[in-house]
Amino acid sequence: MTCSGFFDAENKELVCSMNRTDALEILAHEFAHLTQWVDGIDLWKKADVSIPKVDDWLMGEDVPNIKKHLAVSRDLELDNEKRAVKIIKKFGLDIDIDHYIKKANCYIHFYNRMLATRKWSSPNNSPYSNKKLIKIMPNHFRMNYQKLPKKVEQVFIEEQI
Repeated sequence: MTCSGFFDAENKELVCSMNRTDALEILAHEFAHLTQWVDGIDLWKKADVSIPKVDDWLMGEDVPNIKKHLAVSRDLELDNEKRAVKIIKKFGLDIDIDHYIKKANCYIHFYNRMLATRKWSSPNNSPYSNKKLIKIMPNHFRMNYQKLPKKVEQVFIEEQI
């Protein structure tokens, strides 16, 4: 799977592709994952079980309780995005916070969308880079993340994300 960054707790490695215009956003996001691990939050521990199960499911394996594992992964990302915004503010990073939150909401809801598609997004059409999807998202974290809103789902379908 292609990605622009990751935090690997097992190898204590934070990786970020710096040859991108959104590199600082990615770095803040991955650093926020590091803080989840350092803080030992419960969601991080649950995600240690759920993320590999989601990966197996995306590879075609039957995984019992996949809705639960997707929800844990989604909730981990929601917590992470809130942390990333705090990091952006704390360090005064040159990142448009309202736009960042809109992109974050696209990414968080993508976990709900995966239940219908059973696939990860294309690097050329990711949820956080799709202009139509970003446009309809709020610039706050007060959404109901448990269910994909119909208008958001419609854009996911139209844009084939």
